[in-house]
Formats: sequence, structure tokens, C-alpha cells
Amino acid sequence: MSTFTWVLLDAGGSELRTSDVFESKEDAEAWMGVEWASLAGEGAEFVSLREDGNQLYKMSLSEG
Repeated sequence: MSTFTWVLLDAGGSELRTSDVFESKEDAEAWMGVEWASLAGEGAEFVSLREDGNQLYKMSLSEG
């Protein structure tokens, strides 16, 4: 069974921290939909969704 985590990245691409582990991509994406603004407030500029440690995609937390 796969696990999904978000890695929070600063503007330079350095890792700030990792999210909790999610059992599905849908659960991970739903969590991000709720939490993105507070993560940006922590200083995260980008997030990377990982499945079993492998990057699925990276996106900006900037509005617009």
C-alpha cells in the first residue's frame, strides 16, 4: 500500500518539514486544500507531493 506525504519547501527549495502521512492521494490533496494558507504562513513557498518518497508533483503556494 502506498503512502503519501507533502514536503514543504522554502523559496530556495530547501526542505522545511514533512506533513503527516496519508493513505491516499485524495486525502493528501484534501488536506492541502484546507491547510495551504497556514503552510504559506510558516514560510513554505512550494510543496511537493510524494508517494512512497517519490515526487509526484511540485506546486507553488502563491496565490495567482
